[in-house]
Amino acid sequence: MIGLTRLFGLALAISLLAGMGQGLAAGAGTAHIRWTACPAMPDAPSAAQVECGWLSVGAKIRGQPLRLRFAVLRAHPDRHDPKPVLYVPGGPGESAGLDAAGLVGWQRWQQRAGWPHDIVLMDPRETGESRPRIGCSAKPVVPLRAPASPQADKGFAQEAAIIQHCLDRLGPKGMQALGPGPQIADMYALLDGLGVDRATLWGVSYGTRIAMLFARRYPERISALVLDSVVPFDRNELAALPLQIDGAIRRLQDVCAQVGDCASSAPQRTLAALLARYRRQPPVVALLPYRGLPPLFEITPYRLLLMVLFAAYDSGREADTVARIERALRGETAALVPLAARVAAQGSSRSRSAATFWATRCALDNERANPALAWQQTLSAMPLIAPYLRHAPQGSVCTQWPLPRYQAGNTLPARPMLVLSGEADVLTPPAWGQAFAAAYLSARWIQVANAGHAPTLSNPSAMRAVADFLAAPSLGAGSTPQSGR
Repeated sequence: MIGLTRLFGLALAISLLAGMGQGLAAGAGTAHIRWTACPAMPDAPSAAQVECGWLSVGAKIRGQPLRLRFAVLRAHPDRHDPKPVLYVPGGPGESAGLDAAGLVGWQRWQQRAGWPHDIVLMDPRETGESRPRIGCSAKPVVPLRAPASPQADKGFAQEAAIIQHCLDRLGPKGMQALGPGPQIADMYALLDGLGVDRATLWGVSYGTRIAMLFARRYPERISALVLDSVVPFDRNELAALPLQIDGAIRRLQDVCAQVGDCASSAPQRTLAALLARYRRQPPVVALLPYRGLPPLFEITPYRLLLMVLFAAYDSGREADTVARIERALRGETAALVPLAARVAAQGSSRSRSAATFWATRCALDNERANPALAWQQTLSAMPLIAPYLRHAPQGSVCTQWPLPRYQAGNTLPARPMLVLSGEADVLTPPAWGQAFAAAYLSARWIQVANAGHAPTLSNPSAMRAVADFLAAPSLGAGSTPQSGR
């Protein structure tokens, strides 16, 4: 199943030869579906029907036909649903999770969710099982930006160099071919190939932006929208990372103040001391028990902050995170291994695409804003984390690599819309979802109690709310808090 978003999983990029224009439904009239066997799933948790296939849209990559992997989770074994739910993964650059292990996860999810419609899943270009996956060299050539001081995290220069090398190798047409325009064109082609006139779009995290773009471009193909952990277009998403990390730290502080049984009564102070120590001498931990990850992992201050952020994806783990930070401050560095493994997994994932990540983000960047300046202005109000994020490349990539901006549009069609936010979500705070839904008469907003990011993927209360909505979509119903798991 998909990973939770979000962050610069520097999977190496592909090189595409042809781009697609924004206003063109690229591949329209050339879409072709070929049904094939799904990967062997010996541990399949149910007999629920899963059908797999390939979508071809008439494009080629370095002479190789572009093939997009998709799967359909059937809600009923005896019939096909004329109005399925089309899942839009986040990231950007996340896959839908269509390998054997991912499909087993989706079957388990389907058993719990009980949604009354077929679920259509597709790995976007350059992600997951879609083909081809053509990587650029792992040896960077020219850094995006050299560290401005000896204190700058040495990983930044390497990360920035890999990003810039991949972008340079792809070129403008290649980057545009991985951006939002081709993504929504592929979704359109998939619906055509499946013979589906209208579908419900289910976007999660950054996938909510792609879902909204599709709805604006092709309103006639949409019956309803489910937007989980919405990323509104009026948010400067490129400068969001400092705010998200700061929110994760504040949540540790707030939860410990409320429950009173954390290992430290002042998590911010404990974290500040550990950051200062790791700035002087970053420790290295062994990740040998975790398959598929690098055997050793250096915990720089920047990575420590990402570990805190990633731990915040799941509500209810705050006391455990604080306990691990406190133990590390006492010299038990191994206590951080589970947190480090999660960050390492993001960076080591072969299913994600760094090229799609940046091609999409930069195409949807607000060209009137200065991302690098916004990054620094945001950090100026965060003295605890500013020294460790100031030189990170995330605030400057789109400035260094200006792409034609994709015009997102301003309005959504009047379709039934369910907007969900996790109460404890620090990546896409509930206030974002509430304000977004308030702007649309057709929208209903739900805050899911005791839930973090992307609750529809794991929270029973959120799953039930969507199941009820899909059974009887309606135009708007205000705001509703949901309680319990």
